[in-house]
Parts: sequence; C-alpha cells; structure tokens
Amino acid sequence: MDDDLARENEALRRAVTLIHEIAKLVRESLELEPTCYAVLTGVTAGVGLGLNRAMLFFVDETDRSLLRGEAAVGPKDAAEADRVWKSIAAAAPDLQTLHEVGLREQGSPGPLDRWVRDTRVDIEGDSPVALALRTGATVRGAGSDDLDGLLHLPTAVAAPLRGREVVRGVLYADNQYTGLQLDPITELVFSLVADHAGQGIDSAHHYEQVARQARTDALTGLGHHGAMMEAVIAAVAQARATGSQLGLAMIDLDDFKRVNDTIGHLAGDALLAGVAARLRAQVRSGETAFRYGGEEFAVLLPGADRAALGVLG
Repeated sequence: MDDDLARENEALRRAVTLIHEIAKLVRESLELEPTCYAVLTGVTAGVGLGLNRAMLFFVDETDRSLLRGEAAVGPKDAAEADRVWKSIAAAAPDLQTLHEVGLREQGSPGPLDRWVRDTRVDIEGDSPVALALRTGATVRGAGSDDLDGLLHLPTAVAAPLRGREVVRGVLYADNQYTGLQLDPITELVFSLVADHAGQGIDSAHHYEQVARQARTDALTGLGHHGAMMEAVIAAVAQARATGSQLGLAMIDLDDFKRVNDTIGHLAGDALLAGVAARLRAQVRSGETAFRYGGEEFAVLLPGADRAALGVLG
C-alpha cells in the first residue's frame, strides 16, 4: 500500500511539473504556430506525456460546421517511432529544447502533419474529435469514425480547446504504435493541457489579428507602406542571396483628386477599394500588392526582370 501511494504521489508530482512546463511554453509563444507546437510537443515528448501522436483541429472560421486540421506531431510509422524515441532517450533533452528543435524543423512538415492539414472533420460526425467538440468534454474510447485511417480509435483521446468565450477546436492524441491505454492521471493531465492550450491559442489568435491590422490598410485590405518596406527589404536580401531577379511595379491613379472633388470622397474610397480588389485578383503566387499611400499602389514581383517590367509599363 505504501509503495502504491508513493508511486501515485510521484506520478502526480510529475504531472504538476509537466503542466507547469507546458503552460510556460504556451505563455512564451505569442504567435499561433509556436503555440500549437508547444502543446503538441508537451503531449508527445518522452519528457512530456509521451503519447505517440498528437493533432490539433480548429473550428473552420468560414464554415463552422467543420473542423480543419491545423498541425500534428508524430512519426510516420513504427520504425521511425522507435528511431526517434531512442534518439531522444540518448540525448535526454528537456521540453524547452525539444520545442525549439521542433520549431526549426516546422518548415519541412512530415507526412502526418500534411495529412492532418488536409483533413476536414464534420462536427456532427462520430469521430472522437467531433464528439469532444460537441460534448465539451474529454472523450476516450468513444467514436466509430477514424477519419479514413487517420485516427487510432483503440487508444484515442480528444479534449476541447476552450478559449475565453468560445471553444476553438480539439486536441487529439493516441498511442498508435505502442497500443498503450491512458492511465487516469495521464488522461487528467491531457485534459488540463487542452485547457491551457485553448487559452494560449485564444491569445495567439488575438495577437495575430492585432498584428495583421497593424500591417494592413483599413480601406483596401492591402499591406500598407510600412509592411511594403519590410517586404522589399526581405525580398532584396533573398534575391541577392539566390542571384534571382526582383521587380517592383508602382501604380498611380491619374486625376484621382478630381474623383474626390466632383463625385465625393465615398466614391473615391470605393474606387481605391476596387483597384485593390483588382490587384489582388491579378497578382500571381509569390507576388504581393500594397497600398503605398494615397492613390499610389505597388506590386512586389519576385523573379521579374527589366523586360517583364517594361511590358507592365
């Protein structure tokens, strides 16, 4: 009995420490992607909860009947899982180090991450992910839909991501490769991690919204002068590093003042918004339109040489 109590106390101590470490990572991650990865690392890392795989699904803002896959962490198969776990065990990194390493590798998402990002989940469906969102509670051992083989139902656990005012989505995890079932303490910690994640994701959404507004012209929705200058500096550095061409097209609306003076400023605003919409519709992938100021616009054109810019003129 004393040994059982000692083991339970040790498990609780580790659980409290882990929750503190994950909460610290989430608080330090102002932007959405680092916040997501902090949560996923804490759920899967051996120094964390140690689950084989973890995934995040957010309520789709354009179609609230769906959840869209946002990010995932986990090996592609059992062989890779064994290799990764042995490597981590040998290096014995802490959670902060694993998080930093993972962020550096996020530019090259793995097969699981790509699969999750391409996935849409019907909120009314019978997957553990949908059930967790609808019930607002942690779900384990429930649901019949594995989302075309993405989820491992025998070991699946899913919990809602509660923001300050709304449920943002669902945190999902499983032990696809070990087949281990969650013990009660791990399930409780998973639920608490989801609660912290919901608050952190809420804050990250707000931060990114404010950052977008600060870089965006309110009338046209295009990046403003400051955002353009930052983009130009970065594009010039990239062009120099790669030896590639770079163009910048400047666009000025002739006699715009006459529109304001004869038809009115509301008509002038509508004209500017219309030009911006036309530019957004015409720019190709990799090109970016900006409102430089007043009736002046600009389009950053990576890869465009003098000949191409002459044609534009």
